Amino acid sequence: MDDIPGKITGNDRVTGNYRRLTVRLERSLGRVSPGQFVMVKVPDRDIFLRRPFSVYDSRGRTLTIVYRVVGKGTDALSAAVRGAPLMVLGPLGRGFTPGRGNTPIVVAGGIGYAGVRMLLKRLGDRATLFFGATGKDELCLAEDLGTTRVLASTMDGSFGFAGDVVGLLGHHLDDYLGKKPEVFACGPSGMVKSLKTLLEPVRIPCQVSVEERMACGMGLCFGCVVATRDETNPYKRACKEGPVFNLWDLLL
Repeated sequence: MDDIPGKITGNDRVTGNYRRLTVRLERSLGRVSPGQFVMVKVPDRDIFLRRPFSVYDSRGRTLTIVYRVVGKGTDALSAAVRGAPLMVLGPLGRGFTPGRGNTPIVVAGGIGYAGVRMLLKRLGDRATLFFGATGKDELCLAEDLGTTRVLASTMDGSFGFAGDVVGLLGHHLDDYLGKKPEVFACGPSGMVKSLKTLLEPVRIPCQVSVEERMACGMGLCFGCVVATRDETNPYKRACKEGPVFNLWDLLL
């Protein structure tokens, strides 16, 4: 883990309020596990705290982040121009650890796709992505997956399954029983809770990347704790012990 200076080489709109940021770092992040994240110092003096972003891609000295403009920090980041300097701290946190011989099912809701994209690239055609979007315009986020099977849901019914992504998975879950399924998910807390309800009767192994507000990203401030079933130390830091947790260890 290092604090690395870099310069923005691209900050382009993908669709709606989704943007793709590319940064040329002074040195490589090193080995990045799927599901890890970085803390970015937004190049705006009015933004004091760094912002956490999943590592969408990391190749050599080039870091790619896909983010959604939802608040003051990401709004300021969206205005950053090519050549602007910024600082990147990472890689941080614990990522996904796929088991051998299992059938991977990846579930992502909206910007949660950014948190599983590296995992999908490594799993290739072994995995199926269940991708939930608001409308069909967001589906372009997953256009670069090559041979990976993608099943989509849209809340407005404009493409694929009409409804949420957990409902879509529920329609296909029986197809995977008996094939050693293993679920990996990233999305809002409501999605994770619904996923747990769906999987509870069959107790399929499941790892989830939780979305929590973070201030430091290094476990110092305890501002991103989540409740777990650990009776000795029930509160775990999303930035240190996570952001990826065993779903069955979480209290939701």
